[in-house]
Amino acid sequence: MKPIVYSVVNLIAATAVYRHLISGGWLANHYQLNDPNIVNLVLAIFEPLAVVTVIAYWIWRTLLLYRLLFIFFFVQLVVGVGFLAFMLLFFLSWHPKMM
Repeated sequence: MKPIVYSVVNLIAATAVYRHLISGGWLANHYQLNDPNIVNLVLAIFEPLAVVTVIAYWIWRTLLLYRLLFIFFFVQLVVGVGFLAFMLLFFLSWHPKMM
């Protein structure tokens, strides 16, 4: 049951992050490799690795791939909590300026 949960969380998180990278959900425009923002580059590299790990685990089901699947699951949760904390901090500290 745990590998199914880890796989689903990894696939949903990777899909959501990549959709935002491609559509410009938190960027001014779609992502390109020459983007100076290093966070976006790390996400663009990390998310396909998470998806490949899910696929590889369900093909071979080795202990190493299970551990890697869990590590990617944990990292996805940390990234999600980080984005949530950033957005919450922004919403709580933003004050509109009156002209």
